[in-house]
Amino acid sequence: MLSRTADGRPLLSGDGVQLALPTWPQGLAELTPGTVLKVLVLATQPRLELSLLMEKPDGDSGGEAPARAWQLEQAAMPKLARPQPAAAELAQSWRQALLGRLTQAATQFLQAGGSHLPGALLQQLPELALAGLRQAAGEPPLPLTLPFWLWGGPALTLSVEDALERESEPERDELDLLLWLTAPGIGAFCLRIRRVAAGVALAFVAEAEVCRALRRRLPEIEAAAERGGGRLTACLIGERMPWSGLAISRHGATGLQAQRLSPLLFAVAAEVAGQLLAGDGAPL
Repeated sequence: MLSRTADGRPLLSGDGVQLALPTWPQGLAELTPGTVLKVLVLATQPRLELSLLMEKPDGDSGGEAPARAWQLEQAAMPKLARPQPAAAELAQSWRQALLGRLTQAATQFLQAGGSHLPGALLQQLPELALAGLRQAAGEPPLPLTLPFWLWGGPALTLSVEDALERESEPERDELDLLLWLTAPGIGAFCLRIRRVAAGVALAFVAEAEVCRALRRRLPEIEAAAERGGGRLTACLIGERMPWSGLAISRHGATGLQAQRLSPLLFAVAAEVAGQLLAGDGAPL
């Protein structure tokens, strides 16, 4: 669609993108505002080049003919960026990425001649013997580092662990979700999210200065967790992790079922991390 800017320059708009042209191409008849145009993108680097497709006169079967191309410096290009996904979409993407990594690790382990050890047996082994088993099975498939929005953004590291304190809820067979992130204005932190009977519990671990910054954002964190669908029962912020867990290794990944990765934990993680990345108190 063709229109004019306040200073009279030609303005192309469509699909939410606006592009102000320095001048109207020489030799091309002026068109009235509101005219619908077809524009072909010829190049984006090192400069944006557009070609206006003009209909040929009636009776000419040649279709559309490209008009003279516009050439704009890169600095004059509009900033095109993908809209940030909703937190629910982000949570699903993270969960699928982790499931994919664990599935791949399990396949590689079995192809290498490994065997799965039952979880009950692993819990009875002393830590030293368990460490030896992990070494024999290869390095754990997690943590997984990826861009925050998968197609861009700050680095995000995700992992899951078996919780070691389940005495009060022995029937709950879900993994803790761990997230490492550096947020602007706050700093680097680790967040562990645990499913509990009444909802979810959070534990932040960071340096003292980062902990103070997180405490100042506590009301936002609580509101974000609620938006994720989990009733927040606890939010601990300190320099040491208050809960412990057991890392998932390659032989453990072979027996991992998808339901152990609670979608609720990922939903809460996406809301809380997105809120902290916003930096200005407004949700992403």
